[in-house]
Amino acid sequence: MVAGRATGLTEQKLALIGADPLPDGVYEPDEAAIVRYARASSRLEPITDELYASLREHFTEKQIIEICFTVGMSNMINRFHATFHTDVDEDTEEMLG
Repeated sequence: MVAGRATGLTEQKLALIGADPLPDGVYEPDEAAIVRYARASSRLEPITDELYASLREHFTEKQIIEICFTVGMSNMINRFHATFHTDVDEDTEEMLG
């Protein structure tokens, strides 16, 4: 969630990021498209034509590639930390505190 705060997501948006379906009026349409994509990708679900089209409404192909890469890298890093139970560094702990 630190990355979410760093990108400007509000506490309300962070608190509701797991809501399914996403509540109306909380996320901007482009943010909602990213959240839906990130969920599907993280769950290893197929990226449907509808989901891809929702990204295309807001982003260029290059931006979608960057979103895909960012979500994939985040998943890899999270799986590494979950496997090795790594400690959180002091700066991150302060941000979470």
